[in-house]
Amino acid sequence: MKAEEVLHLAAKYELNADEVYPLKDEASGRRYWRLKNNSYSFVLCYLDPNKGDHKNFIKISNDLTANNVSAPKIIHHDKISGILIQEDLGDGDLLKILDQNNKTNLLKKSLDVLIKIQQSKISELTKLSTNELINQMYLFKSKFCNEFLNIDTDESIDDLIDIAINGIKSQPWTNCHFDFERRNLILGDSNNISVIDYQDMKIGPIGIDLSGILIDHYYPFDEIEVKKLLDYYSDKSNISDEVDLFDALKWGSVQRNMRILGTLSDLYTSKNRAFRLKDLPMILHNLIAILGDEKSKYDFLDESSKMLEIKLKSL
Repeated sequence: MKAEEVLHLAAKYELNADEVYPLKDEASGRRYWRLKNNSYSFVLCYLDPNKGDHKNFIKISNDLTANNVSAPKIIHHDKISGILIQEDLGDGDLLKILDQNNKTNLLKKSLDVLIKIQQSKISELTKLSTNELINQMYLFKSKFCNEFLNIDTDESIDDLIDIAINGIKSQPWTNCHFDFERRNLILGDSNNISVIDYQDMKIGPIGIDLSGILIDHYYPFDEIEVKKLLDYYSDKSNISDEVDLFDALKWGSVQRNMRILGTLSDLYTSKNRAFRLKDLPMILHNLIAILGDEKSKYDFLDESSKMLEIKLKSL
């Protein structure tokens, strides 16, 4: 969809924008634009109706708002055209504004938001199945290793997936945003944090969202810092003291990072979408780092890191 088409759509919905700016593309296929004039600014999201709809996003938006979680207001929805127009929360996502001076404070505020989400009453959420979680990890083998890097994995990767799924199944499950990372958290003018891109929320393991915010795709894993923040989360949440939060975080991170390495590789090999290839090295680095002393069991991961460096230089 071109800018002219977006402006035409805006006028159709009586939003007479003077300017339109492309914002971001998502792995889900959603595309975002900012509609702006002197009086207002909105965000238009387009999703091909043949590939999905905005139903979950709208339902969850209403439930989050009812539970005092800050989320964008829905302005207009056209199911047939795949258009959703929502409140513009601005450009202050935590990926852009988080630095060494504000990092600890903003991550604690983010954990406060996560706890509110986990404790909210969200209707009709489906539960992630074991098969879904396993199949998502196997994207690492089929899409990242086999198709993108053109290398075969060894049995240690199957062992890692088996161990990870057992670690995931044994931890507490609750409302799971499924992409609770800095790009999807917006700091507003009143210093409150709003959450976006929650259409894939399900009932899932706590470790996936904890890893999303505490083991970022853009910075190296810092175990000391992460454990301090887990202590904060433990004090603020109603998670039992008997739960090993670092263990939950570790296996949630393994699942999340393997899944995303596979997903982003598939976007490139099948659709030639290279917009996130630059993130692959850090995602893989943190997958290896979170394993700690156990990483010696998975030498293949270090080998795949070397092959990734070669591959990216060749593109």
